[in-house]
Amino acid sequence: MATHIPDTTRLRLLNEMCYALHNEHPDRAAPYGEAAVALARGLPTPVQTPGLLRSLLILANCYANLSNGPDALTLLSEAEILARSLRNTNALARLYTLQGRIYHERQDSALAWQHYRRALQLTTQAGASVAPRTRMVLLGNMGNLSFARQQYGQALHFDSLALGLARLEGDSAAQSNYLSSLATYHLQVGNLGRVKRLLTQALAISRRQRAGRNQARQLILFAKYYSQAYEPERAAAATREALKLARQSNDLEQVLDAYRLLSAEAAKEGNYLKAYEWNQRYVALNDSLNSRQTMRALAAAQVSFEAQERARRLRQLTRQHEEQVWHSHLLGGAVAVLTIGLLISACLYRNLRRNRAALAANNAALEKASSELRSVAVFKDKLYAIVAHDLRGPVTAFAGVTSLINSYIADNDRASLAQLPQLVGQAADSLNHLLDNVLNWAVSQTGELDCRPAPLLVAELFAECQALYQTTAAASRQQFTIAAPPDLLLMADRNMTRTILRNLVGNSLKFMSAGGHVHLEAAPDPDDCRMVLLSCTDTGPGMSTATVTSLMNGPALPETMDSSHATGLGLGLVLCRAFVHRHGGTLVIQSRPGAGTNVTVSLPAVQCHKVSSGLMNA
Repeated sequence: MATHIPDTTRLRLLNEMCYALHNEHPDRAAPYGEAAVALARGLPTPVQTPGLLRSLLILANCYANLSNGPDALTLLSEAEILARSLRNTNALARLYTLQGRIYHERQDSALAWQHYRRALQLTTQAGASVAPRTRMVLLGNMGNLSFARQQYGQALHFDSLALGLARLEGDSAAQSNYLSSLATYHLQVGNLGRVKRLLTQALAISRRQRAGRNQARQLILFAKYYSQAYEPERAAAATREALKLARQSNDLEQVLDAYRLLSAEAAKEGNYLKAYEWNQRYVALNDSLNSRQTMRALAAAQVSFEAQERARRLRQLTRQHEEQVWHSHLLGGAVAVLTIGLLISACLYRNLRRNRAALAANNAALEKASSELRSVAVFKDKLYAIVAHDLRGPVTAFAGVTSLINSYIADNDRASLAQLPQLVGQAADSLNHLLDNVLNWAVSQTGELDCRPAPLLVAELFAECQALYQTTAAASRQQFTIAAPPDLLLMADRNMTRTILRNLVGNSLKFMSAGGHVHLEAAPDPDDCRMVLLSCTDTGPGMSTATVTSLMNGPALPETMDSSHATGLGLGLVLCRAFVHRHGGTLVIQSRPGAGTNVTVSLPAVQCHKVSSGLMNA
């Protein structure tokens, strides 16, 4: 590809690379497919059409494997127009089959079945040139849909036909998939002997081909089989191997199934703590996948809205342009007819220039308004993402506690039930703290949160913070200590200072394991007598230099959310940074992985004459 080769050869190579990777590694295949589509669009029209049609179909299949349904359907709509112009029956059958699969994944079985029937009609037409592989994929997808609709006999029929075509074509990967599908149906009806034979054949093929995604899916089926056969040890071993392969191939759906099975097996064995941990991982990953799908749907809706808005504006400007052209022609004719009226001609010309200036001004105002609307939309999307992300953790904790309550009640486990109020209290405190952060941040962005400095005793603020978090620290076997001179005063806003201290201590306790130590200390700034230094030091896991740099120099809203921290870190520190800057102070983070974290905040001190005056008034 780095050498100088013809564009048609380059297009063929890009399509082959995308096709080779689209099943096992769709994320790596997508850039090749996108490059192929862009290259095909630039070719001359007689050469472009067949190559563009193939590129669109391959890239749409890749997007479908990435669960990016909106973009895949857009490409398939363009491909359908090209396939009809070329009278390519095989391409039409392929795109109808893929559309049906996408609608099936969206749980719209009626629309999926409608597209499958359109593809089936093409394959049964007399003289239709539909490739056997296209028929095979169609029959397999119809089998999956029939199984989802609980039409098991029809599902077995379609998958058996697809398996026969795969064997005739010598397609080992397809044989493995359809053997797995048949095993799924027999597992559903309880024919366990048949299940084991089918899965053994399918897994042997996948291992020879080193197909990680297929192996993970088949091992999940083996785990379900062993679970029904009352072989828990084999079920757990198969699930753990499937989890490892699913993580290696980035197959998040299979990772989700593995978490669910491991949680169920642990619960059967009576290991409810382990079951709760696996369930927490399942809930966190499931929420992440749901959020990703939601964001993709919102992005697709935004793109569609912007396209419609641009089309409307273009039509409006076209009409205005046509009106201006008509006025120009009318004025030109009047000038030609009334050549003797120089004054009238000058007036008409002046009106024409005025209209053009008004049109230019309108266009500039419209562009400015569009830019402001886009900025507001981006700002709104970021805020929604942060709120959804920061609230997901505590809500998930409540859901987990609810499931534990039912489990402990069923098992009459009074000792475990006695620990649940502590978990509920911690989740409620975390949720209240997050809501307070979001509200303060939103109010600060509107400019309605006033900063009202007043003399504050640091020792009292520290004591209040210690009382707030002492119970939480004790529940997690963590130590929380404070140190502040009894007469040290700040000139700061009370509510903002409380929020800063709560966020610093809350983050330290949240990310620190049991047995850790958080120390809150205050002292005058030795380099600047006008400032007071408040420092929060913990013995937690620490942060990398890149993470510290991102937190210190990041934007007003984080661009992305780090999925490794379920409750989020960015909004609290962004709020602290904003409040400290409002007071004219600074915030410094010092941390290393494994060596804990120290956050130092500088806030204004009460000057000596102000202290004396305040004490006299008191």
